[in-house]
Amino acid sequence: HRTGSGNTIDAMPSLMTGCLPYTEKGMKYAHAKGRSIGYEFAENGYSTASFSSRTLDDTMTTGQWRMMYDMLAGSMDKVEDATRNKRLKLDNSQGSSDGQMLPLFEEWL
Repeated sequence: HRTGSGNTIDAMPSLMTGCLPYTEKGMKYAHAKGRSIGYEFAENGYSTASFSSRTLDDTMTTGQWRMMYDMLAGSMDKVEDATRNKRLKLDNSQGSSDGQMLPLFEEWL
């Protein structure tokens, strides 16, 4: 898929909601709790999981990334990130490389 931005904080809401939140109204819609595709899958009986190589810590719940947390973890049956799974090696203070998430994803499948 294609997004309207190469910046994660702009691109993720677009990917998770199907909206291009360029206007203030669009941003309010996309950033509202419960708007991501994960909620729709869960409501329709699908198992949901989120795999993030970035740690989903308090910087994701209170900092500039806070609007992303619900998209990444809200309504998910399983949430894996670099700090929740001790098998992952942290590559930096914010997490691990994306490739380390693949075995966790395969186990979930």
